[in-house]
Amino acid sequence: MSADGELQGCRSRVVLVKGPEGALSVELVPLREGVSRGFRNHSPRGLKLSPASARELSAKLSEGCGDRLLIADTKKRIIARALEPEGWRVSRAVEARIDNKCSMCTTYDIPVDCELVDDHGAKPDLDGTSDMVGVSMEIGGRPAYGFYTDDGDTARIVSEGPRRQGMLIAESVDDMEAAADCLVRFLATAKKKWAVFSLDLGRFVRRYDPIVMWRMALEGPRGFDHSVKPVSKANRKDAVRLFSEYYDEGGFQASMRLREMLSNKTYSVFVTDGGFVATKLDGETGLVYDIYVTPARQGEGVGGELMRCALSNLAGRAGVVYLHTSYPRAKALYEKFGFRTTYSQLAVRLDEMSFAPPPR
Repeated sequence: MSADGELQGCRSRVVLVKGPEGALSVELVPLREGVSRGFRNHSPRGLKLSPASARELSAKLSEGCGDRLLIADTKKRIIARALEPEGWRVSRAVEARIDNKCSMCTTYDIPVDCELVDDHGAKPDLDGTSDMVGVSMEIGGRPAYGFYTDDGDTARIVSEGPRRQGMLIAESVDDMEAAADCLVRFLATAKKKWAVFSLDLGRFVRRYDPIVMWRMALEGPRGFDHSVKPVSKANRKDAVRLFSEYYDEGGFQASMRLREMLSNKTYSVFVTDGGFVATKLDGETGLVYDIYVTPARQGEGVGGELMRCALSNLAGRAGVVYLHTSYPRAKALYEKFGFRTTYSQLAVRLDEMSFAPPPR
């Protein structure tokens, strides 16, 4: 009914629960003493684990998660619904509350007569910051500011060089951690899904155990033999089902997403039994846009077959191929194909849930 898998050289461990109702996998990654993060996949989208599968999941997770497990649950709370009856305590990892006095602002609202510093302890450079969204706050009665670039459900607080998309400003660097904490909880209250920080700001959000997001690149992709097919009338229903699982949305929304992607000539979408891959070509730059393997087929080589398809699609057309991932096992797979990390950021998942196992 279930199996565990472990990738050599990777600290993660995958718990897979399968039953007549469907399958759910959780990749467990130890973060620090007593705390782990779980990366969840499930099939079908509306999965409801049976009592037997829920007990099995609870037992498997209890073995390796420590005292606290962080997981971004589904819209239908699949994991919470399974684990709460087994005695797990469930709460938000990021509390959506604001303790300090704060209000929306822009960089134009920063008083010129205050001695303020950025996160490096230097006078803030406000050039090119007019498009940033800001939050002014008081930290112990002292002024502080957090600025971010609004990207839909993502807020980007990236303070480094040409990628600058946000900053923290306060009277002292000693106030930065409290300012970052206030900003994160403000964004959670605003129902943002992600707060993305540059590595140099990571020291201020350590309490949230941010996720490492890797940007990887492969020069000169080559083609491979593979069995994956482009989306067609014959496999369109399978593609919609897989989209529904991956994006955690209903069939109609998944169908419209697929239609929109296929109508854009820069995208290509391919499907096989148990997974899909979407690529994008912008000039001579390729992107593995999304790649997904349904839980019941994990560990069978489907991911490798999809990557061979993606690279074959881009070979001869793209001089370099990029992808983004936060999954340790996926990163190890991509490295086998020659991808190398070129840039990293840290992300706080604002809708993540905290699961505490029942007392042993």
